Amino acid sequence: MQDFYQNNFKKMMIIPLVLTVIMLLLIFAYPGIKPGVDLTGGNVLIIRSSEPISESLLISTLNENFSLKELKVSTIASPTGYGAWIQYTKDPFIINVESVLDQATNSIETESESIKFSNQALTLLSKPTQEFTNAKTALLAAQQALADYKEVFSKKLQDTLVEKLNLGANAEFQKREISPTLGEASFSSSLWITLIGVILITLIVFIAFRQFVPSAAIIQAMIFDVLAGLTGMALLNIPLSLTTLPALLMLIGYSIDTDIMLTSRMLKGKDGNPGERATSSMKTGLTMTTTSLAALAVMIIFSYFYQIEVIYQISTILFFGLIGDLIATWLMNAPILLWWVEKKEKGHKKF
Repeated sequence: MQDFYQNNFKKMMIIPLVLTVIMLLLIFAYPGIKPGVDLTGGNVLIIRSSEPISESLLISTLNENFSLKELKVSTIASPTGYGAWIQYTKDPFIINVESVLDQATNSIETESESIKFSNQALTLLSKPTQEFTNAKTALLAAQQALADYKEVFSKKLQDTLVEKLNLGANAEFQKREISPTLGEASFSSSLWITLIGVILITLIVFIAFRQFVPSAAIIQAMIFDVLAGLTGMALLNIPLSLTTLPALLMLIGYSIDTDIMLTSRMLKGKDGNPGERATSSMKTGLTMTTTSLAALAVMIIFSYFYQIEVIYQISTILFFGLIGDLIATWLMNAPILLWWVEKKEKGHKKF
């Protein structure tokens, strides 16, 4: 393969352009990306069982026996067992009690005020109030009452699911609870870290090449890779969370790696014409990316079968992103560079 691009490289740019429009629709219109419980706050209940779990029966059981807000359910079946993932926002009643407890905590220096709020929380939880003489003792009693309330609800939820779904005695439950305030703070911090990372990478690229078009082409390819990863999340209903954000950042790093390799060879290489240098770079890049894709495919298969949610999400996002990298690097970045080099050579010939 002497010159893969020859004179057809301009037409190749139509493919990533069309795909960009499609990806934007999938990400922001339908099906869209939902924020995970890590960022919004709420509860996640993960079930693992040796018995099959019917998603429709699971949903009907939850709706008939509990009033869970913004309920989201998904199930999984694999040769190693069955599982279910249940997400719902925190009960407004619990939010109200926690708000009262926060007031008791914030006014801990004022004994009477703190005790008043602690007794108010106990009343909400249908627990008898007491004539506390110590604010810390009152707060501890109220906090314990809330913990007991949550434990009773959790046990009732698990027992109901085991009974109605015939999960058997070996069913395993894992629960996570994140407050909305913590979720909001985590989301804000993650966005700032991501923004700072993108800005620094952009500055380094422009400083390294000191030419607008090659640098902009690298940044453009980086954005395309991230959109590809987000598209995979939208299609497979993977939420945006503190687990998936690092995977998107990893995509940025990988994209910069392959595109810098291409740009360096195109601008600084001496062997052959620009098209042949781009083709040579593509052979190296395809070897790198296909090797990574193969490794990621193995990770996806094993994490799916063994229900390792974190690894499954990260490897899936990277898989979609690397497919996007193949398109962005060799059907968008390379043609842009060839077009730019061609225009520069024509400009030099005039003089």
